[in-house]
Amino acid sequence: MKSEELLEAPHVDVPTIPAPVDCMSRLVAAGRVAPVVKVDYYGGTAWAVCDMDLVRAALTDRRLSKDIELTPDWMRIPGVMLGAQPRAEVARTMVMSEGPEHARIRRLHAEIFTPRNTATWAAQLARLAEELLDELAAESSGGGEVNLVERYTYPLPLVFICELLGLQPEMHAVMRRITDDIIYSPDQTIRAGSVGALAGAVAGWASDPSTLKDGLITGLLEAVDGEAAITVNEVVTWTVGLVMAGYESTASLIAAAILEALRKPADQRPRTEAEIDAWIEETLRVHPPFPHATWRFATEDLDLGGYLIPEGAPVQINVAAANRCRNGEPADDFDVNPARNHISFGLGHHYCLGAPLARLEAGLALSAFLPRFPNARLSGTTEVGWESEWMTRRIKVLPVVLAAAGSSQTDHER
Repeated sequence: MKSEELLEAPHVDVPTIPAPVDCMSRLVAAGRVAPVVKVDYYGGTAWAVCDMDLVRAALTDRRLSKDIELTPDWMRIPGVMLGAQPRAEVARTMVMSEGPEHARIRRLHAEIFTPRNTATWAAQLARLAEELLDELAAESSGGGEVNLVERYTYPLPLVFICELLGLQPEMHAVMRRITDDIIYSPDQTIRAGSVGALAGAVAGWASDPSTLKDGLITGLLEAVDGEAAITVNEVVTWTVGLVMAGYESTASLIAAAILEALRKPADQRPRTEAEIDAWIEETLRVHPPFPHATWRFATEDLDLGGYLIPEGAPVQINVAAANRCRNGEPADDFDVNPARNHISFGLGHHYCLGAPLARLEAGLALSAFLPRFPNARLSGTTEVGWESEWMTRRIKVLPVVLAAAGSSQTDHER
């Protein structure tokens, strides 16, 4: 079909600035307007693919490239996620590269995220989870209400990634604050400044690693003069990416998995390893931490389901909408069913390399929490609080009453 014969994607309105609300319903609704839609984004236009079949095609179509050099100038805005990454001549990241460079970077990262390492990390994660739960148990013996986000679902992956990187304990809170500002501050100036602060901190460690423990950063630095030919700029850039992606999305997944568990009566919550695994998969489908995937750019005019995506267009994948639609029918409810698959980790050669680790962390977090607090329940007075925009979504407040074993349940749990 000729370009002039293709359909024009309709415009939809979705939130592109972080706010203390849950925008999921708007993202899903946008996906039900048309299989492909357009979104106003910082003075330009982006295309979003929403239909599951078209999403699968788009994720594996090499004509939708993730090469950062294809980024239009109007998108290189200080403080915006994509614009926060350096120019290609400084350093390329795995998520925004293609061809031989992408293969090289992915291979180097794959040497870290091996099945053997992942299995080793399980013991470390289990230890951290038990330490955090011990603290909660000691402080909440009277059945008080806590924000589980601040006490468990965020500290667990944050401490783990910081230990993995080799950061000293005093840096944990700093990493949390900086990444919060980068991802969720509505103030573009704050976001830009925090990107610079994080990159500057990592650059300082790279120039003087004496304050670091042995970990991923020192390992990458040792490779600078090795056969891998890694540059110091790459060490800095990749570490920034690991800090931001290494815990934020996992923390969001853990919080959502626990939320869905506490919405069920205690005897309907997952118990076995198989039930836990299935629960995490359904959480990924219903609550993808990144409701839209990272950017792609059309290298030529594309016919996608009869819709025109013009050459040079920035393209997003509406993961939230695609996950929640089955054969044209809405699938919004949380229903653990193997047939309800998802694309929250992507497809093709850019499939998330950290997916096994994210699943491990979330599964361990859930399987450790539920037996320790079998009668835990959501607060009857404090609401669950969200923060979101079209690319990021998380629970900010997860108010939980950590009821002692044997205590009565709320009416909705009976």
